[in-house]
Amino acid sequence: MAIDKIDYVKELVTSLRKLPGIGERSARRLAFHILSQNEAIAYNLANTLTNAKKNVNLCRQCFNLSYDELCPICNSGSRNTKTLCVVENPEIVYVFEKSGNFKGVYHVLHGLISPLEGIGPSDIKLKELVERVQNGQFEEILIALNPNSNGEATAFYIQKLLSPLDISITTLARGIPVGSDLEYIDKDTLSEAISGRRRL
Repeated sequence: MAIDKIDYVKELVTSLRKLPGIGERSARRLAFHILSQNEAIAYNLANTLTNAKKNVNLCRQCFNLSYDELCPICNSGSRNTKTLCVVENPEIVYVFEKSGNFKGVYHVLHGLISPLEGIGPSDIKLKELVERVQNGQFEEILIALNPNSNGEATAFYIQKLLSPLDISITTLARGIPVGSDLEYIDKDTLSEAISGRRRL
């Protein structure tokens, strides 16, 4: 009886295609690049991925990626804990930190409300956001979501949830083009948008 042989190259390409922004051609190029490298480089990549997946969790306070119970930002004594910035995912935290223009703290939603994709308010960290704001001493909530239909809908929902709490709710200035993604915005444009944020 013949034993089916596994096409490991095809499997690697298929796995890489599951990453965001990676199509068939990019996945194939990455796969062949990895396989053509020194064995130690491939094993190091595999070990790095395994260690990151094992040891990186969510911060119990802001839900950013963290290797401790609290992430370095929540654990810092130098942040402005009166200003809370609400973002879609951990990558946006990285973008904001790189801009160097925001000194407050974050709350990561891990998604946006998207009825077409079956994502409702209970599927993202909105309940945790409301609880955190109710129990905190915040003076400003900066809603920094992508200026697209899902981002706008989620921002509106957050504003509705938080408006009874009598806290200043702001959004980024409109220097950011409508329909663009925050992770691709250059540092200077993002800095201007943070500085020129306006009340909702």
